[in-house]
Amino acid sequence: MARRCAAGVVLGLAAASAGAVELTMWVMPVTTNAQHDIPDLLAPWLAQHPDVHVRVTVLDWESGWNKITAAAASRRGPDLLELGTTWMPAIAAMGGLEPLTPAQLAQVDNGAPYYPELWKTTQVFGRNGVYGLPWYADVRAAFYRTDVFRQAGVDPAQAFSSWDAFHAALRKINGQSVAGKRVAALAYAGKNDWNVVHNLAPWIWNAGGDMLSADARRSALSTPQALRAIDFYSSLAVEGLVPSNALEKDSDILEGAWVGGDYGVIFSGPWLMRRIFESPPGSVVRSNFDVAPYPAGPHGHATFFGGSNLAIFKGSRHKAEAWELVKYLGGKAPQVQLALVSSMMPARIDAANDPAWTSRHPAYAKLTAIAADGRAYPPIPAWGPLETVYTKHLGQLAELTAGIGDKYGAPAMKALIADTVTEADKVLEEAN
Repeated sequence: MARRCAAGVVLGLAAASAGAVELTMWVMPVTTNAQHDIPDLLAPWLAQHPDVHVRVTVLDWESGWNKITAAAASRRGPDLLELGTTWMPAIAAMGGLEPLTPAQLAQVDNGAPYYPELWKTTQVFGRNGVYGLPWYADVRAAFYRTDVFRQAGVDPAQAFSSWDAFHAALRKINGQSVAGKRVAALAYAGKNDWNVVHNLAPWIWNAGGDMLSADARRSALSTPQALRAIDFYSSLAVEGLVPSNALEKDSDILEGAWVGGDYGVIFSGPWLMRRIFESPPGSVVRSNFDVAPYPAGPHGHATFFGGSNLAIFKGSRHKAEAWELVKYLGGKAPQVQLALVSSMMPARIDAANDPAWTSRHPAYAKLTAIAADGRAYPPIPAWGPLETVYTKHLGQLAELTAGIGDKYGAPAMKALIADTVTEADKVLEEAN
């Protein structure tokens, strides 16, 4: 995705038109050309609202958080904006977002059209109130090379049926040579990646553990279930099924390397589909890939479910018009349209099952099926600083598995996680 901050784009009537309402809208670079694609998405709504024009500003993920929090603190910001699902509770708790009224909630059937896990992210854990609508979804799955599996004699249905079966499959595919290139079994990012927590969470959930206690007041990473998952996940790198140099790279680099044919399996999201189809038509991976759920653990095969929501800014002077646009973008047709240009999955269940999305390639329909087991983090305001703590320490775990410093072993891993929990609990205590 683009990382630059684009200038505002004005859509609709000219700014000088008498009686016109100007809505300001902040979005993230959900497509590679959001400055063009978002106006296209808004065009049908603007045609039905000739007295409204919209000024769209595309932020970037790196600086967007600071810009949004500053706006929330000053009450001077856009009329409506996109927020990552883990950002929304913090901005709502700051008083920066306008809660939806009962009448507005009734217009969207109280959230029934959306995936329940994503609907939870429009709220704040332990409080009443809904602060927006889900817009698009990030669902994680295993992307694997069908040619590599076939050459190694591995049945994908069996390979992802359990942790033990997955481990055995990785051993078989590791080192296979396909199209003149030696293939490593698995790519997952280590210390230099923002995805560290999202990559590990499904393994913990599938072991019966969690990221937080049931009351969301304490870290749950030191439970036996979580430790079992962390040890299994780490052992794949210790064994060499994840090359040590992969642990020094971020997701973007590793996804490019997987599309380039360097790895057999990578866990990623729907945006990887766009990258696959942007590769040359004759590329080996483009014609030899599929997706599967996370390998089933002792407690299932849940996956990380995130994405972005749309909300009305508390300081907006045009809340009624902003709601009409939010409601429109939360509808089925616009969500399908956005999915087709972004490759991010729709947040509405009906849109995610629409043939325009599911028939593009069999993998899209499989991603929709995998989303049924999607799981989001508890929507706590402190998730941001908590995730920073988790990312820092789990990055050190990657160093441990790569053989940097202490040799990996259960005692060293548990000591590292104990330090993680201590620091995480301080963050949670200060927030409560």
